Amino acid sequence: MTVTDYKSVAAQKREARDQAFLEKWLIPEEKLPSADVKDVLSWPLKSGYLTGEEITITESTYNEMHEKIKCKEWSAYQIASAFCHRASIAHQLVNCLSEVFFVDGLKQAKELDEYYEKTNKLKGPFHGLPISLKDNLNVKGQATSIGFVGLAFNPKEYETDSLIVSKLREMGAVFCFKTNVPVAMMMPESTNHIYGNTVSPFNRGTTSGGSSGGECALGPLLGRCYLGIGSDIGGSLRIPASLQNLFTLRPSSGRFTTYGSRSGLPGLESVASVNGPISTTMENLEFYCENLINHGKQWLDDSKCLEVPWRDVEVPEKLTIAILRDDGVVKPYPAIDRALKHVTESLELQGHEVIDWNPLHHERLTNLIGSFFLSDGGEHCKDLLNLSGEPVFDYMKPYETSADLPVSKLWDLHSERTKLCNEYLAQWNKTCEKTSSGNPIDAIIMPVSPYSGVGVGKFRYIGYTAVFNALDWAAGTVPVTRVDKALDMKDETYMPRNPMDAQTYEEYDVDEVEGCAVSVQVVCKKLQEEKVVKIMKNVSEIIGTSDYWSRS
Repeated sequence: MTVTDYKSVAAQKREARDQAFLEKWLIPEEKLPSADVKDVLSWPLKSGYLTGEEITITESTYNEMHEKIKCKEWSAYQIASAFCHRASIAHQLVNCLSEVFFVDGLKQAKELDEYYEKTNKLKGPFHGLPISLKDNLNVKGQATSIGFVGLAFNPKEYETDSLIVSKLREMGAVFCFKTNVPVAMMMPESTNHIYGNTVSPFNRGTTSGGSSGGECALGPLLGRCYLGIGSDIGGSLRIPASLQNLFTLRPSSGRFTTYGSRSGLPGLESVASVNGPISTTMENLEFYCENLINHGKQWLDDSKCLEVPWRDVEVPEKLTIAILRDDGVVKPYPAIDRALKHVTESLELQGHEVIDWNPLHHERLTNLIGSFFLSDGGEHCKDLLNLSGEPVFDYMKPYETSADLPVSKLWDLHSERTKLCNEYLAQWNKTCEKTSSGNPIDAIIMPVSPYSGVGVGKFRYIGYTAVFNALDWAAGTVPVTRVDKALDMKDETYMPRNPMDAQTYEEYDVDEVEGCAVSVQVVCKKLQEEKVVKIMKNVSEIIGTSDYWSRS
């Protein structure tokens, strides 16, 4: 294709998406907030375009909606309609949707209502509950472009669902749209030549992050009903969740199926991409994890999925937490330091024990992840880019210039990674020598990235998340606060330690990121997803953000 062709194909795809919106839910352009209005978090509720019933529905949690459906006070169709209407408004504010299939979703909801009326039985625990999907999850009858122009209509529609979609559909979940991602889902900002850039509703002058950026930009604008599915191979759940103050869970590989999903790096086995839930409330996150695993039994259909039910785990009444404030490579922005201090003081005030964590091998493990991403010499990405001739974003330049890694060298990197991971585990176990209980720590709490909000094109460092993709440990995010320019001024005395640290420091502009989200990361060991969720809930309750959006 020529350059003109790629632009033409992208325009056709945007037009197809835009035609799928329902006119009755679209707000005239002149009625939307102007571009200089950065914070649009409360706009959907205050705009006057949602009915009182739609607000009540979308400000309800999964458990509340489930009970309303069960007692026939609300229908699946009512919930899907409210969900789609509010999502339409969200999209007009931050450009977060990719594939739009409202009509199919409403039809599915109506069929669920008819089934319930006829049988007096719910299809499953997700009966009538809407779930938002990242673009990489295939939905029968829809396309999956994952940010490549060459995949916009290739295929035009999938014949089957991704396994996680089919499992949830069998349990009654409703699907109405998918959300925007970066090219190949391998950039830290959600932009591509088809749909453009997705921005943060906290501050529309800043990025929503990537690669689950469309999901996470949507979430705060949808309210307490929001539950979406994203993916994470280097931080793609945790980074955008932190930039929108959302709860998410990055599970170890094997807990949630990824079978049947589309990937920008198909066949990569050196580091696993995993699916995980994102939500505005811990309640929804817990509902999803328990019901998907215990009722979905994904291991029956996915050979890589572990036959491990969702377990009820106990955590000590007195937690022992290790705090990492700085990984020694890139210093976090002031608001993140303030958030960590607040979390530390809150934990200690409640009688929990806090010790320091040493960022052992963080820089090297992050570099290894980068080597794994590029180990095919960028061939898979280049092949997909060449389908349309679309230009390469700066973030993707390494995929254009890297060399194919010899298998012998790749094996050496695998061996090195195993050694470093075992040393990291040993450090965890050795914390028993520092704790008052004589037991190892329960979790690490640390930054998700150096950024408490970041301008478009300025997200450069994923070391705080990628290390746990290398380890394949369970991790999640907890919202804490927002940037306040009166409190979060640049430390003019700071002396950067390396070029990346210097660039990150120089680019910090508190006026640019005013009002942006500030979250922390909670980390436990491999396959300790239940423990991560339990500690996330405890921490969020201690600091007062467990149901964050009901307080906004």
